[in-house]
Amino acid sequence: MNLIDLNNYLPTVLTDIVFGNDESEATVMDIASGRKPFPTFGKNGLLLYGIWGTGKTTLARMLPNAIEQALVGKPIYDEQFIQCKQGMNGADLMRKIEQQAVLSSANYSDKHYFILDEIDNLTEAAQTSLKAAMNVSTGVFIMTTNHIDKIERGVLNRSVLVEMNAASPQQWLPFAQRMLKDCGVEDVSDDELIPLLAACNGSVREIADSVLTIAARRGPQQSGGAQVLF
Repeated sequence: MNLIDLNNYLPTVLTDIVFGNDESEATVMDIASGRKPFPTFGKNGLLLYGIWGTGKTTLARMLPNAIEQALVGKPIYDEQFIQCKQGMNGADLMRKIEQQAVLSSANYSDKHYFILDEIDNLTEAAQTSLKAAMNVSTGVFIMTTNHIDKIERGVLNRSVLVEMNAASPQQWLPFAQRMLKDCGVEDVSDDELIPLLAACNGSVREIADSVLTIAARRGPQQSGGAQVLF
């Protein structure tokens, strides 16, 4: 199997994201292009929700720059990525966000961008505090969760909701075909790939692993391999 670098398959622009439905894609593209005003009318959160492995965190990291470009036509200079986990899921985290949100921003829009990954891990009190923090007009909150049912209703009400569930096997075919070709394997038919991709349930991690398994078994045998970096 040819040696490949899976960094080459990471999305670099929004159009690289494989969305599970047209409505989610349209919402994101409307906001990123400026066609849909955001933030506006008390909604300054974007909540990406759905099953594991569908690119929520990757998309969340891309959105602040896209939104800043839509607002002022300038690149983003300052954003904060916060993985909500033990030790970063309670009152101390909320105080940090609230203190930062009232300061002057380094961004041309004067907006502060907070990326909160897996916000369902926030304590109940922290989610209540987050709802209050979202009332600050200079804050933009990009959030992800696998469990939308665990998110405080006030946070949901202040957010544009974007479903990020599994894309169809057909939507993932170009990705799988490209990876196989790069591995030096070109004799795997779409009819073979579709059931395999369906079993991955939209998880890019599972898709990459399954495609590499096929490539290892069908491709030329040689030393080396691909380092999975998803």
